[in-house]
Order: sequence, then structure tokens, then C-alpha cells
Amino acid sequence: MRNLTSLVSILSMGLLLHFCTPKKDNSETALLAALALAASAPNQAAFLDTYSQIAFQNYSDAYADVVAFREKVTAFTSKAPSAAELNEVKTYWRKARRSYLQTEVFRFSKGPIDNPALTGGVELEPLMNAWPLDEGYIDTVILANAVTKQGLIDANAGECNGGTCPDGDTAKNISVGWHAIEYLLWGVDTAGNSTPGSSITNTNFAIANGSGNAAAKRSAYLLYATEILESHLLQLKNAWDPSISDSYVSKFKSNSNSFENVIRGIARLSGGEWGGERMTGVFGGDQEEEHSCFSDNTKADFYYDAKGLENLFYGTYTGTKTINGYGLKNLLGGESSYIEERITTAERFCLNEFYEDTSLNQTCNSSQISSRFDTMIATVNSTQSADYRIFRYDIQPAVQEIAKSLQRSAANFGFSIGDDGLVLQ
Repeated sequence: MRNLTSLVSILSMGLLLHFCTPKKDNSETALLAALALAASAPNQAAFLDTYSQIAFQNYSDAYADVVAFREKVTAFTSKAPSAAELNEVKTYWRKARRSYLQTEVFRFSKGPIDNPALTGGVELEPLMNAWPLDEGYIDTVILANAVTKQGLIDANAGECNGGTCPDGDTAKNISVGWHAIEYLLWGVDTAGNSTPGSSITNTNFAIANGSGNAAAKRSAYLLYATEILESHLLQLKNAWDPSISDSYVSKFKSNSNSFENVIRGIARLSGGEWGGERMTGVFGGDQEEEHSCFSDNTKADFYYDAKGLENLFYGTYTGTKTINGYGLKNLLGGESSYIEERITTAERFCLNEFYEDTSLNQTCNSSQISSRFDTMIATVNSTQSADYRIFRYDIQPAVQEIAKSLQRSAANFGFSIGDDGLVLQ
């Protein structure tokens, strides 16, 4: 503490001289900048400690939610299920998405979710949340053959049998993860439909058997894919667990580059993935670009992405355990209020499209997007709906402005964020 006090005193004296004497040369300006960075280092450490606590608790909750989902799937695939049981499994998928989506804010920061060097050479994110996917690949390539757990992993982003892909795009050859499971449960959501995908019913499932009839193989696929998702979330939970010796979290907190990596990661998520590819993809009116197009869970996807950023911004998390710590808000100076306002804008989605369990639905107000996301997309090429205008001109620009604000903030910490990985407008 004595060293920090001395450092702040030196910094204050330097600033006083800066304003009371003629302009200094570049070397003195650089010294003042270095002193300012050094003075902020304890605050950065406090933020990284809170970040790591939230990451562990968020992944712990996401894992627990997927365990609960997998338990429902296990029971569901052990018999010929009823329509009510199918609806229940779908509801558990939706509930588990809420905690997982909040973890997306940890992406692109050189952490375990997308750094294969930390997870045995296997990049986990493409095995968990890859999107978009070609449903024809699942139907005509995977389900046409015997279904095994390792086979599903091997088929992810793999080549189609005979070299001919149903959709012609090998990047869409997704066989595992949230969206593959989503397709198995809901099926295709046809354009202009007033409900989520409805082509799949309980009769499409039977006792799980990877080499049985179509219904038995679909059940086996559902079970194996859910077990794979569960195992990957356990890896991530353990990576952030401070009680496990030599886990990633200890390296994260001691790495001098972690703060820069985190700021870059949040900027890339908001300006590239979330507010870029996912949101701008629907501007052409193509329903296939909707992030959760089979279940129509897209509004919840975007809402909980914003919630994940809000967690880190305020340094708080509410789940099975509540965390109150040091937030990014306390480090960004004048940019804090700018980002805070845009996080609020990014959350303007009314979550009211849950047909399987209507108790999940919220009451909407006029400032939120209340209509179905695919219905909203359908207005792009005609008279744009009020909801589409909220999305196109308020929400999506606000998310991208968060990335731009972080680009500006980075200079105050001695590094620069370029446009690599961003889709800024």
C-alpha cells in the first residue's frame, strides 16, 4: 500500500507540473502516461479478480442447467415419449440457454472457450454453439448412418459423404452443440410461420438406439449431443475453478496481458459476433440468418448476451450465487456512461415467444421488441415494422457503439484495438 501511495503522489506531482509549466517533450508525456497506467494497475487487478469469479459462477450455473437438461433428455430418450414430455425437454433447453448465453462475453479473450491450447488442442466453442447450420447435413448425412458419440464430434465441420453437401457450404456442417440439438427438437421453422419449428413431434423419437430406425437414431443423436455439450461445459467450469490446482484461472490473474485480452474480447463480441455477424445477417430479410431460427429463441439470445456484458460492466452476477465486485464501469472514465446507456438499449427485447411454457413469457411494452423475431425479419423488404426499426436503428447500432467505445478506451490503457474481427458500420 505504501508503494501505491508513493506512486499516486508522484503521479499527482507530475500532473501538477504538467499544467503549471511549459509543454513537455514526448518523453515526459510518455512518462506521465506510464505513471497513469501504473496507478490504474491495482484497479485492473480488482476487475480481473471479479471477472474470474463471475466466469466461474456463470459456467458453474451453465453446467448445472445443462446437467438438468441432459437428465430430462435421458429420461425422454429411454422410451416412446409423449407430446407433453417433448415440450418439457424444449423448455429445459430454453432455460439452459439463459445461463450459457451470458458466458459468451468470455469469448475472444484467449481463454478456454476458444483457445485450443488450453483445452487439449480442441477448440470448444465450435463444438458448442456453432452457427449457422445446414439441417440437410444432419438429415441426409448423419441420420442416414449409424449414430455414435464420437461420430457426431468427428462430423462437426466435416466433409459430406461423397463430397456433396446438401447446402453446398462446408462451414455449415454442424453436427453438435446447442443449435444441432435445437434442430433435433423443433425441426425447420418455415418462412412466415407463426410458431417455432413444428415439423418434429414426439412420434419422431423412440428408445435411443444409434443403429435403429429413424426415430431411435434421432433419440440417440439427441442424447449423445447433449452429453457432449455437458462434458464441454464441465471442462470450462473446471478451467475457472480456483480450488483446482493448476487451473486456468490462476494463470489468467497473473498474466500481464489478461486485461488487454479481455477488452479486446468484449469489443470483438459486441462489434463482430453479436452486434456484427448475428445482427447484421438479418438485414437482408433472410430467416435462415436468424440465430436460433428453429426455436425462435433469438430475442433471448440477444438479451442474455447483453446481460453477460452487463454482469462484467457492473461487476455483479445473480445466479445460484450472487457476486458483487469491481466492474469495468469503474475503469473506463468518461466512456462508462456511454456504454451503460447502450447496454440498456441492447436489452430491449421482450421475451414472450415461449410456446412450450408460457410462464416464461414477459409482459411487453412499446419500447421493446414484442413481435416474433422471424415475423419482424419478414418486414425488411416491405414496410418496416416498428419492432424492426427498434432493432435496426436502436439496438444493433448501440451494440456496435459499445465496441467503438472500447476501442477509444483502449488507448487510455496503452494499447490499440483495430478492426480485426469486427464488423463495424
